[in-house]
Amino acid sequence: MRAFNPAGVPGPFGSYSHGFEVESPMRLVFGAGQTGVDTDGRIGEDIEEQSRLMWRNIEGVLAGAGMEISDIVQLTMLLVDRGDLPTARAVREEVLSGHRPASTLMFVAGLAHADWRIEVDFVAARASA
Repeated sequence: MRAFNPAGVPGPFGSYSHGFEVESPMRLVFGAGQTGVDTDGRIGEDIEEQSRLMWRNIEGVLAGAGMEISDIVQLTMLLVDRGDLPTARAVREEVLSGHRPASTLMFVAGLAHADWRIEVDFVAARASA
């Protein structure tokens, strides 16, 4: 896999790459939107807790496929409140530890549950064994 930010395209405006090349044969995992809910169905109290729970859920989905956070090649982050961005971004930076997948950020009017503040879906890739 190779992340890239080609010349002639404005540099990334955050911690992401413009493109992520995946050569075959690769295993791909398409992760459904994960939210800040724990295994008991409890929703995190604030954006920081929801962000941490959400990333824990993503790690769990990846582990189920024998993958890790560093295998994510693309993600889309949805936020309900623009004021949550600094906290959501800080938690993301902590979890990704310098990994910069291709990314999209969207602010939306709401998510499937009225109390959810963040949701992320993703694509991950790893070489076949």
